[in-house]
Amino acid sequence: MDASRRGLQPLVPAEPPDLVALQRHALEVMTAANRLALGWLQSAAAQQAAAAQRTLEQMTAAARRLAAAEAAPEQAAAMLAMLEQARRLGLETAEEIAALMERLQGESFDLLDRAVRLPKGLPEEEPKA
Repeated sequence: MDASRRGLQPLVPAEPPDLVALQRHALEVMTAANRLALGWLQSAAAQQAAAAQRTLEQMTAAARRLAAAEAAPEQAAAMLAMLEQARRLGLETAEEIAALMERLQGESFDLLDRAVRLPKGLPEEEPKA
């Protein structure tokens, strides 16, 4: 029994213009996926560099305050402030990464949805019962 008699669609269109449209669609989706991946890599690298720069600047300032403290209570207060700042920076970075991942998942889902849809103009065969 052939595929059309079982109500299944062929994986490859029978007409050459349809095949060309399907290939064009596949190339467009692949190009979009590559652009998405490159954009996310650049965004992640920039975000990581900014987080590292912020952390370095703030930890340097905290270390200077700690070194300048003369009395033990001042040193303890400076150390606690530095630890609190490190905790806050860690939480901020985790929130930024979570937001980045959420955007990535949304864009990836949109791209997947686009990939599984047939390009406009291709005939859609109805499954036969």
